[in-house]
Amino acid sequence: MTGALIALSLALAACLWAHLRARRRLRALARQIEETLRTGQPIPVSVRDDALSQLENAVSELSARLYQSQENARAEARKTEKLIVDLSHQLKTPLAALRLYTEMDEPAHAARTLGAIERMERLAYSLLRLERLRAGAYPFAFQMHSLAAIARESIAEMSALFPGRAFALEGDARVRCDAQWLGEAIGNLLKNACEHTPGGGRIRVYIEQAESTARISVEDEGGGVPPGEEERLFERFYRRGGADAPGAGVGLNIVRAIAEQHHGAAWAENAQKGLRVTISLPLLPLLKESIGKE
Repeated sequence: MTGALIALSLALAACLWAHLRARRRLRALARQIEETLRTGQPIPVSVRDDALSQLENAVSELSARLYQSQENARAEARKTEKLIVDLSHQLKTPLAALRLYTEMDEPAHAARTLGAIERMERLAYSLLRLERLRAGAYPFAFQMHSLAAIARESIAEMSALFPGRAFALEGDARVRCDAQWLGEAIGNLLKNACEHTPGGGRIRVYIEQAESTARISVEDEGGGVPPGEEERLFERFYRRGGADAPGAGVGLNIVRAIAEQHHGAAWAENAQKGLRVTISLPLLPLLKESIGKE
């Protein structure tokens, strides 16, 4: 009887030890996943031969495939960025010469010519920034921020530029983000809304926080877009209102690129009096206070 009790005790001790060891390995795997989310580096393969190692190797294979996919995307983005950079540099010299000759000669249509040159310069600059954003060439510093505070700064800037517009801000949420880049995205949304809202109109900014996401929406009173064209607003060179509309047609594309660099998304939909554009950001507890993107 005593021998049976000893054997049972040893068996229970072995089961407890195996359970504790499995828990340690699972915690280690969770830390590796967190590190992968932070750095993008794949998880090493397990050299053990047991049931838990199958899970570890499955996660390792998934992280390796994700890493390779990201590397391929970065390589393509770098090629595109190089093309845009080359085009931008090639455009700068003739544009500068055109500006100089126009200012020196002062032709009859000098003002219109200089205006067209300025639009071309802004377009080249915007395209360059857009492709560098998509290529991950800019560093992003993620810290906890209040979306309402970022929005208020952008609203203050737009109020000075568009004094005939009223602004309303509702809600707040705290997210890990790059305040400067997210502020630029919100500023682009507000500028777009102001340009399409008639004088005396109101721009509404809504901030909502759910369990796993935070959203900031900017709604104008510009009449919206024809049904089915909401997604086209994010295409390069597409301008709401046609070719005579203000802007270069890349502002919302930059907004989406900034949202994607935050692991989020951006979309547009018709509202009661105009268009509502929303940026959705994930609430990522595993994201560290500061991350530098290469």
